[in-house]
Parts: sequence; structure tokens; C-alpha cells
Amino acid sequence: MKKIISLAFAAVIGFSAFAADIFTYVPLKDTVRTYTKTEYSIASKFGNYFRTPSLKIKHSFENGNEIESTEMTPKDVVQNQISSVYDENGKLREQAYVNSDSETIWKNTYVYNSEGLKSEVSEYDSKSELKSKTIYIYDRGNLVDETIYDSEGALLWKTIYKYNAAGILEVVSEYSADGSLSNQETYTYNDAGAIDTITIFDKFAGAETEKVFRYGAENLLGEITTYDSTKQVTNRLLIKYDADGNVARVSEYNVAEKFGTIVNELIAMSEYSYEF
Repeated sequence: MKKIISLAFAAVIGFSAFAADIFTYVPLKDTVRTYTKTEYSIASKFGNYFRTPSLKIKHSFENGNEIESTEMTPKDVVQNQISSVYDENGKLREQAYVNSDSETIWKNTYVYNSEGLKSEVSEYDSKSELKSKTIYIYDRGNLVDETIYDSEGALLWKTIYKYNAAGILEVVSEYSADGSLSNQETYTYNDAGAIDTITIFDKFAGAETEKVFRYGAENLLGEITTYDSTKQVTNRLLIKYDADGNVARVSEYNVAEKFGTIVNELIAMSEYSYEF
């Protein structure tokens, strides 16, 4: 995952297995008008787990495009909001992050090439001063290079994407400004074309982990299991669905050997509700 370069990236990008948007891996239905994610903090008392609502995020859509993402307290007090503006072709043109005092903290503007592919994203701070610019390069419609520069044009971060002969993503390599590899992800897929494994090499930690995707009925993703470099399970992400096949709950467990046995400890949970 990319390093956090700015407030804009910090607001929209996270990288624990749990922080990752589950809808990266499970398609969100096109008919959804809004969905609300409620996050819970987890506490253990006398051997039992207790959960307490800690955060709510409401996502609103029009014509299949997300127009607002509103972060609230468990009592629905608005903390911040990201608003998105699209052009007549449904292309995202601008995003703005506003705090609870209605102050714009950052704004992103988007540029597209002649093929309608995103080519530039410029980030501006609360004073409308340029903070960073990301440039995207494509080959036969596939994104192959994503480079982040600071306001002076100095390179901050580069991500290179490689695909197989069928045009399916295989390797994502992330590099620091000095050209050294920071992180690399290698993808494999099952016969249905869904992700089977993601092997992650972290250069800083000098370690390799593997995420294995497990599917159930109707090829719905049910679990993402993380293994360390010794092939021991360290983390489990469990996805539950409602009767209509919508993601209803995502639970994260740390897995470790304790007290002479393998223990699954619940560390995070989110629940989802929808309006259609």
C-alpha cells in the first residue's frame, strides 16, 4: 500500500486488512442509494467480548456514482464529509473534504486523457495551494505507472503495475523516491477469475505475508486469511451476508498461540445497512 502522502490520502486510504474497503473485493450492487458502515471498538472483560459503536460512515450515490461520504459519531453528529462532483459523462472531476466547521481541508481535481482514463489528480490544501500531483500512465488501457509528486514537482512515490497476457493484474510494485522497492504485491486468481491469493513483500520489514481468499456459495467471498512467512495464520477477516447477498458484517481476528492452543481474538467489527 502507498505511504500516506497527505491529508487527502489519509482521509480516504487505510491499510490494515480491516481498514481496506471490503467493496474492493465484493462488488457493491448498482441499485444502492446509500449504505452506512458502523464500526465498533472491541473490549474483552472477564473472558467475554463486548462491542461499542465508535464511528459511522454513510455513503450516498447517484446514478451509480458516490457523491458523499459522511463520517459521524455513533449518535449521528457529523464529523467530516467528502463530496464528489461528476461531469455529464459520469467522470469524477472534483472531491472536497470538509470538517465539522464547514471548513474545506483539502480538494482534489481530476483530469482525463483522450480515452477517458484518469491522467492527473491534483491535491490542494485549505488555502487552495497545490500540495501534490499524481500522474497516471496506461498501456492498452491498463494502468502501468502511478507517480506522486510534491508541489515543486519532486518525486515522492511511484507504483508500477504489471499484467499477464490476458491483461489481468499480476504484480503491483511500490517504490520510494530514491527508486528503492518498498512493497510488492503478487496476485493469483481462481478458475472463476476472482482473487485467490495476494503475496505481499514488505522490504522494510524484510518479510513476506500471504492473503488467501476463500469463497462460499455463489462464489461469495467469505474469508481473507493472512499467513506469515512461516505459513502460520496471523489474521482472519470474516464476511457475513444478509438474505439478499449484501455484506452485513465484517469481523477481524488476530490469530496466535496462547495458553498452549491457537486463539482467535476479535479485534474489530463493522456492520452495514443499505437503502435501495
